[in-house]
Amino acid sequence: MMYLPAIVSVVALAWLCLYPVIRYHLDPKKLKTFPAPSVAAYTPLWGMYYTWKGNQWKMIEKAHAKLGSAVRIAPNHISFTDPAAYKDIYGFGNNILKDDFYAHIGAGNPSMAQTTDKAAHSTKRRYLAHVFSAKEVVAMEPRVMELVHKLCEKLRIKADGCKVGPDDEYETVKGVVDIQPWLNMLTYDAITSMFFTNSYGFLDRGNDLCPSLDDSGKVDMVHGMDTFHSASGFNTMLAPLPLPLYRLGRKLLAYSHGCRAGSWFLGMSRYQVTHRLENEPSQPDLFSRFPSKPTEKKPIPMPVSEMIAECATMLDAGNDTTQTSLTMCIYHLAKYPQVQKKLFRELSKEIRPEYATTRVLPSQIVQNVPYLRAVLDENWRCRPPVTRGLPRRTVAGGATIAGHFIPEGTTISAPTYNLHHNHELFRQADEFIPERWIATESFGADEMERQNLKDFVIPFSLGPRACIGRNLAYMEISITIAALVLNFEFELADEHQEIETIERFNCNPAGLILKISPR
Repeated sequence: MMYLPAIVSVVALAWLCLYPVIRYHLDPKKLKTFPAPSVAAYTPLWGMYYTWKGNQWKMIEKAHAKLGSAVRIAPNHISFTDPAAYKDIYGFGNNILKDDFYAHIGAGNPSMAQTTDKAAHSTKRRYLAHVFSAKEVVAMEPRVMELVHKLCEKLRIKADGCKVGPDDEYETVKGVVDIQPWLNMLTYDAITSMFFTNSYGFLDRGNDLCPSLDDSGKVDMVHGMDTFHSASGFNTMLAPLPLPLYRLGRKLLAYSHGCRAGSWFLGMSRYQVTHRLENEPSQPDLFSRFPSKPTEKKPIPMPVSEMIAECATMLDAGNDTTQTSLTMCIYHLAKYPQVQKKLFRELSKEIRPEYATTRVLPSQIVQNVPYLRAVLDENWRCRPPVTRGLPRRTVAGGATIAGHFIPEGTTISAPTYNLHHNHELFRQADEFIPERWIATESFGADEMERQNLKDFVIPFSLGPRACIGRNLAYMEISITIAALVLNFEFELADEHQEIETIERFNCNPAGLILKISPR
């Protein structure tokens, strides 16, 4: 009996090593026909490792370049790059569900974006659709304009090599600024102002400290940006695991920074929701549109736990994808000064006397500048915030994806980055050329490429699970980019700099060091 624990351990270890090999060769779903990089066909650890490294999208891109348009990137996961696959997987009218990957991220209380059940998603979307209506987006615009003006004021201070206040955590050499954290502080301030009236005030202080409320009522101060990024990376790394292993992984890593950050980030949402429910603002905010109280149409209000889950998703998407889009766009404008100069000329024509001082223009003006829209669209084509393929799952009866039959219960995806850089769809697909979006320009797309731009540039995904907040994001991004270009000239601190990225769930810029000159 004294050897029993050792024997059990050896048997368990042998089973863990042999089971993936046995499963691969038994091949109950006939997935062996799909080529796979390295050990990806045997274990999800291949993808998990590169998620931990922050470059899974690059490895998947390399795998497709070497192995073809349909590649097995995990034992039960096929990735596609054939353009036809995107509508087959994500489009309207197909019988394909969000993968359990999202339910794992939801940690037992999934938001609308995380729920895998179609009926539950439809119910949640009906609850929240009016939160992002055109009327509500317009109502939030003055808040965004005020914060963008504040960003410009702070960047002028930073461009002089000074601190914005005693708590400013970002060192600056005169004229040289890492703009990425300032854009992230803007997006955090904007989303909290629009949803909860009281913004975090990150821009005022020059740091990202904010309150997080745990379920016992204890409040901790945490760094919002690092908290979200650490939580996102941790959850995305573990989420591909089967549920029992996912739960085991979270237990084993319960005291890791990433796991604790997930609790802190949920606590950030819990604090905001709790504080907002206790303090009704004088002017409506987006939270005012939440069904938080019983009405004649909705006699049963949304439970507080659901509000916290939904607001955590809004706090996530409302800060991170937006700051990624902003940072990447400023990077492209600094890298291509001729584009920056042209955009400045086009925007300068639209400055009216009432905006001459701040040079922060409302969306009703900037949305009528075709070249600005072209710059934003080309930025999203070249550098979508989500480069990975969003995982979906086939249901009973399976599905045919780009001509391949995929049996039920299989995870499928199609990476956005590969689609946007497909040379069969777009000329000079790896180059940033906004003129392709304007038919009258010399590089303007022909009829076929224009249709491809319309059909296959999908930074907000497509189909019934597309981003519900895309109009809000476009309003904020267009106002911000226009104001920054009108107020500053940007140059790369190193003219040969290629921006580095770290992929968690979103593919985030690691920083952007610029020479900033006020105009």
